[in-house]
Amino acid sequence: MNIRFANQFFWPDEAATSQILTDLVRAVDGRVSVVCAAGGYTPDGGMPGLPPEGVLVARVGTSRFGHGKLQKLASYAGFYAGAAWRLLSGPRADVVVTMTTPPLLGLIGWAAQRLRGSRHYLWEMDVYPDVATSLGLFRAGGAFDCLVGWIADGPRLRADGILVLGPCMADRLVARGIPRSLLFEADNWADGAAIQPMEFARDGRLKVFYSGNAGLAHDFDTFQRAVEALAAEDPEFTQRYRFRFSGGGPRMGALRNWAQERFSNVQFSGYAARNDLRTAFGAGDIGLVTQIPETCGTVVPSKTYGILAAGRPLLFVGPAAATPARIIAEHRVGWQVDPGDSRSLASLLVWLQRNPEEVEAAGRRARSAFERNYDLPIGVTRILDYLGLPVKAGIRAEAERRKSMSAVAEPEELA
Repeated sequence: MNIRFANQFFWPDEAATSQILTDLVRAVDGRVSVVCAAGGYTPDGGMPGLPPEGVLVARVGTSRFGHGKLQKLASYAGFYAGAAWRLLSGPRADVVVTMTTPPLLGLIGWAAQRLRGSRHYLWEMDVYPDVATSLGLFRAGGAFDCLVGWIADGPRLRADGILVLGPCMADRLVARGIPRSLLFEADNWADGAAIQPMEFARDGRLKVFYSGNAGLAHDFDTFQRAVEALAAEDPEFTQRYRFRFSGGGPRMGALRNWAQERFSNVQFSGYAARNDLRTAFGAGDIGLVTQIPETCGTVVPSKTYGILAAGRPLLFVGPAAATPARIIAEHRVGWQVDPGDSRSLASLLVWLQRNPEEVEAAGRRARSAFERNYDLPIGVTRILDYLGLPVKAGIRAEAERRKSMSAVAEPEELA
């Protein structure tokens, strides 16, 4: 079977979609091909190690990807043209899987389906145009929203299947009129071999960390108001709490400016490389994940799975219907706070600082739930089985072992 994936980012680029796609193709027991851009997201460096073995990579020349609107549009346009050429000419692919970087890439997959008889699957990492309207980039119900929605839904309705990142994303697409029978829920994952739990360092402080992009889809206002309230009410605030932000993005600068000269215990650093995440996560007690309500179902924060892998509980400031909140409720691996409820968040932080044993217990449940549901062998096998692709024997065996674990609950989980 000849299968071809299309996504703007791929190894050695460290963009989140690149890492997920690279993990997946490494697990295929056979030859696959990937259409990606020559100019990546990561300006320097990239993923360590060797390229995926046995993968034919077709790199499309584009301008360098950037966060400016014109840079993005130029990069997207170049990739659309190159990807269309690669998918619609040369050897025919039996199966085409298109991701959502850039948006509307499924239109080219649909063209391959219609013109060349390929089976086409969409792998939705972000739901367009909903994510744009939820961030105020389009006016909901406006002409542009309706036009982009019509273009995006056409390939969805004709696809052989659609991979979505969780129940909230499935609900969002059903609300757009996409039949639920087309949808397959496939959570993202993290590499549990690379991210191993570290011992909690009890020093009297509650250490909360945030790792990754700080973008428009994230709610930091609730966190900021909670920190301000704690600082005003607790004279030993700086000795009892530490907050670390590792990453970048459009909202990180504002966070830095807010904390500067006000809170010495709110610290910042750059993005952590994938092979450094174990140490970065292990230095904290709780992983912070945030999401504004408007984006529920349009995106699913991928940092969730790395935090679970590190054996750290989640502190999710976001809607209760979002996938991280559902994971917390199902596995008891953290705490959810509604956006805007800074008073409840402040009270929760006080309770967590006073009860480190509860934090550690939730961390143990987090790693257990991760191993049974969200580790790399389980995640990639789930998708490859759905696509009908062979899985490397070692990965298959590990996934089966993990599935057998899911039938045996930990004593603490039964309590």
